[in-house]
Amino acid sequence: MMKLSMKTRLPYYLFLASGLVAMAFLYIGLLTALPKYAGRVPFLAVLFIVDWLIYSDVRKFWLKYSTLVKTAFAVFWWMPVFLMFIFLLGSIIKPLQEWNDWPRIYLPGLALIAVLSKVAMFVGLLPAYLLQLTAYLSSIGRQTARWHFHKAIHFFKITGNVLSVLLLALMLTGSVYWVYRFKVHEVNISLKQLPPEFEGLKIVQLSDIHLGSWVSTKPLQKAVDKVMAIKPDIIVFTGDMVNYSTDEVQGFESTLSQLKAPLGVYAILGNHDYGDYTPWESEAAKAQNMVDLELFYKEIGWKLLRNQSEIIKVDSALLLLSGVENWSATPRFRKYGDMGITMQQAQKADLSILLSHDPTHWDAEVTESYPQFDLTLSGHTHGMQMGIEMFGISWSPSQYIYKEWAGLYPHKTSFGKINYLYVNRGLGHIGYPGRVGILPEITLITFSKAE
Repeated sequence: MMKLSMKTRLPYYLFLASGLVAMAFLYIGLLTALPKYAGRVPFLAVLFIVDWLIYSDVRKFWLKYSTLVKTAFAVFWWMPVFLMFIFLLGSIIKPLQEWNDWPRIYLPGLALIAVLSKVAMFVGLLPAYLLQLTAYLSSIGRQTARWHFHKAIHFFKITGNVLSVLLLALMLTGSVYWVYRFKVHEVNISLKQLPPEFEGLKIVQLSDIHLGSWVSTKPLQKAVDKVMAIKPDIIVFTGDMVNYSTDEVQGFESTLSQLKAPLGVYAILGNHDYGDYTPWESEAAKAQNMVDLELFYKEIGWKLLRNQSEIIKVDSALLLLSGVENWSATPRFRKYGDMGITMQQAQKADLSILLSHDPTHWDAEVTESYPQFDLTLSGHTHGMQMGIEMFGISWSPSQYIYKEWAGLYPHKTSFGKINYLYVNRGLGHIGYPGRVGILPEITLITFSKAE
């Protein structure tokens, strides 16, 4: 195939230069208005350059198709970079908490869907590029290449496109259908020291609702109905009620206030609840945001535990329920939790449960320093909202970030007692507006006495 001249390729280079200049201005703007988001621009610039390099090759595969198909491919290819650029630019012009639901949720969501679909395409294309490199190296010092691999290269390019379309279909289905397919995970925990008063005690755990990612109360009402049908003794919520600010709770009060249990509904804060992911006019405005969130919990009838412990009495048996503020072993999340303060109000009980949003807290501090907790309940990971949980397979990209990412984990103390951590997969979503393989979770934990 005849190589393109510099004159023919000039528009491609101008397009690349214009994009990089626009990103430089975006970076400067974010440094001033929203410094936490400025670090995303270099990633966006790298993605843009990689897209530009590969597009010139991949587009040749589509040249024989109609103008409509070629245009659709071009739109799909450049959409992620464009949407992420618009999202970051918009966050300079208007704070995210003031955006309408649809653009705030679906601009970055659609960008992520397209990016991951292209990653799937690259997986298929990589062998083709390696074969092309081998053919090129075999041609050095020769009139013609020693190896060509034309059929194999064509096969892998087809494979790349098929993988991309398949993942795109899965992720779109996840945004429309699986995102609201609430799954009840039933967990039985047997404890040797459990008193008869707590035999059959039912606790429902919810986590990571992320109200800023819901465009309607209807699906949330379905989840509430599922919980109430279980008839739990206690309901606990392990953090991340909102994404950016307390304004997101408006309109959901009547739905969430329907959640009731004989022994109470308790909640803690997650990393998103503090307002750390949005700019504020002043520290006073940020403080008022937290006051508003506390008032919301009072309005819906949930008891918010902020480094606090409660004793719940059932006949002569005592249940210690402690709620610590967000505490993460990961440096990028601020530590608000203080177990020392939390335990000041604690006392010896027949059953002890800790609510701690981030599961890294369990390994880093709880297992060794606070072995009295029979069960720690966490959330935070969402199971990455993508993975495989079927046929005995349990896998998610989340497991490469979190040692405990979903489900029940035991720990044997130095004196032989077994304590447990349960990580909820989350009821809501953030980033990707959907679920693939990791369904939104309602956890039902039932206690029994071990024989």
